[in-house]
Amino acid sequence: MAAATACGGPPSPDWNGTWQLNPAKSDLPGPTIIISITPDGVYNSASSGGDVSFRCDGKENALGTGTVSGPVTFYCTQKSSSDLEVSIFKNGSKSHTQRLELSPDEKVLTIKTFQADGSVKSKTYTRTSGSTGFAGAWRSENPFESTPLTWQISLDGHGLHWSFPEQDQHGDALLDGSDAVLRSPDSTKMTSIALKGRGPREIDLKKKRNGQVVSVGYWRISADGRSLTNSYWAPAWPNQKVVLVYDKQ
Repeated sequence: MAAATACGGPPSPDWNGTWQLNPAKSDLPGPTIIISITPDGVYNSASSGGDVSFRCDGKENALGTGTVSGPVTFYCTQKSSSDLEVSIFKNGSKSHTQRLELSPDEKVLTIKTFQADGSVKSKTYTRTSGSTGFAGAWRSENPFESTPLTWQISLDGHGLHWSFPEQDQHGDALLDGSDAVLRSPDSTKMTSIALKGRGPREIDLKKKRNGQVVSVGYWRISADGRSLTNSYWAPAWPNQKVVLVYDKQ
């Protein structure tokens, strides 16, 4: 059985259970988003989850074709020097709209997401580099806002099942390094995670979006079985390691 043949022996039963994020022990280093603009007007937005390049000229940009919900495209329009609007379409239907707004002093970036059901979510970022416009590095004022607070894990003879119930994300994976789809109702890209056991208490991971590796890292359980660490980083940012520590409930 796959779970029993993981490198270094079968995984510890301590993996089973519900885990709660401990922000005091966790760390989200560096900027949350880095935005750059080429001389000919191509935007690049990079984060630990990957990056995307696009033109903000009102024309169609392809975000991906091998997605969970079908092809994804978006249109970016620059309303002013301090206001961008991005409309995202899944499989031909409008999914949501985002507005990126700079404060008058250009030190704060607010991203508002308008969902199809009329709800609006707002996130605020402070500038850590750059001086004018959208180009620069930005850090979330609430860095754990989008981080799953609850993590549920269960082992069976075939591998590992995990879920983040608040985000309605879940997946099932063998522990042999093969890709497993991460399923989410809001996914705009085909996301997969490959897990490979490195002993009873540690699992290597590799996360891909549309076939591209966007992060690597590991999951590790403490010797007493009470703490689970999820550490990962983007290949381009090896010194910007995210460390999320979860306590067993």
